[in-house]
Amino acid sequence: MEYLRQENEDFLSYAERLLTNRKEYDLDKVEVYELLYGKQASSDHARKALTTLQMTIDEYKKYNLIKGNKIENKNCTINLNKDGTQTSSKLLEMSEVQAKDPNYLLEKHGYSNQEFELVSAKNSIWNSGNKILYSSKIIVKPRTKYVWNEGDIKKLFSNLKTEYKNKINISPQNYEENGNTLVVAISDFHYGLFADSYSTGNVYNLDIAEEIYYYTLTDIKNRVKDRKFEKVLFITGNDFTNFDNINGTTTAGTPQENASSWFDVVVKATQLIINGIDMFLEIAPVDVQYVISNHDLHTMFGIIQAVKAWYRNDKNVFINDTPLSRKYYKIGKTLLCLTHDMKIKDALTIVTSEAKHLWSESEHIICLLAHLHQAMIYEKQGYLEIYRLPVISGWSRWSNEKGFVQTEKKNQSFIINSELGITDIINTVIGR
Repeated sequence: MEYLRQENEDFLSYAERLLTNRKEYDLDKVEVYELLYGKQASSDHARKALTTLQMTIDEYKKYNLIKGNKIENKNCTINLNKDGTQTSSKLLEMSEVQAKDPNYLLEKHGYSNQEFELVSAKNSIWNSGNKILYSSKIIVKPRTKYVWNEGDIKKLFSNLKTEYKNKINISPQNYEENGNTLVVAISDFHYGLFADSYSTGNVYNLDIAEEIYYYTLTDIKNRVKDRKFEKVLFITGNDFTNFDNINGTTTAGTPQENASSWFDVVVKATQLIINGIDMFLEIAPVDVQYVISNHDLHTMFGIIQAVKAWYRNDKNVFINDTPLSRKYYKIGKTLLCLTHDMKIKDALTIVTSEAKHLWSESEHIICLLAHLHQAMIYEKQGYLEIYRLPVISGWSRWSNEKGFVQTEKKNQSFIINSELGITDIINTVIGR
């Protein structure tokens, strides 16, 4: 049969042939996966694995580097191994110290130490006149977690193209020392999530997410355009992005259905947050509180570092980037506890223990939670009020299966007075 692997046909050539001619061979993706890897898989796992494999093939083909199952580049030969590792052989001029440095070897073989880790290395010295040459052979494998560095921050900056003019010197127009704070919280946005009506009952992708995001922020601004504020509290994080690494999983490693690459999501999510801050900076000085969460702990911490550096010279923007599970924020006599989730029965104990120095000074104590994708108000525990925030994002198959049913897409913002506590709740309803 034509779809079977031919004698002397290497793995990548066979994979490319199957993927290219899959419909002609009348094969579905599960069958292709089984032919390539010799084991069964779910349709979802097969689809994701083959998508990644096709991206790898396309990337190498762009540079005409694939020859059989090897990538050849001058004095470098790279073998793509079936287990996902890569073997690179290269002649290098280096010192004995450099030959023992994993990061140096990765760099010289053309690998980023943020995306790959060294599995093993073998360096054999050559005699070549005055030069110390090594025949260097390394085996690497992709990292499951991306490692941030200063270069990533610079790369993000180079891609930022804000839609708002004069963003560096935005002057608040609705500022007044009247004790009122506008609290804007976009929770469980899951930017990067892919959903279709066939499998989830709703459609969600990058374009729809951005449209909903700007609609929500614009609606909030329009609803308060005649009000004055002393501060805007902008709460971000809370699963702002849907996945945490180049493998498309959450922080804990749970696979996700995603609409784009991790790199694309990081750049665009950074821009969304900066644009959102700029919008409310037109009203009053902005305090940004970053809330860690389970889908994107590492990604959002990196993004918030980029955002913090972006506003480093802006006296009207303060950013709390600490990765604490709970943040406490004081607005006059109101104490806010900001966290992605907590056990409701333990809330009073946790807040009074962690924020005991603020508790006694407060008359209104409020927890703002996210995570469950539904608006809820729990029974008061003494002076403690607990709100669960609704969401404007789409929903995944997982949330449907778990029964996290979103009856509507809605965002809640709050106006908090330093004396009176919450005076207004602004509901922005998107609908289904």
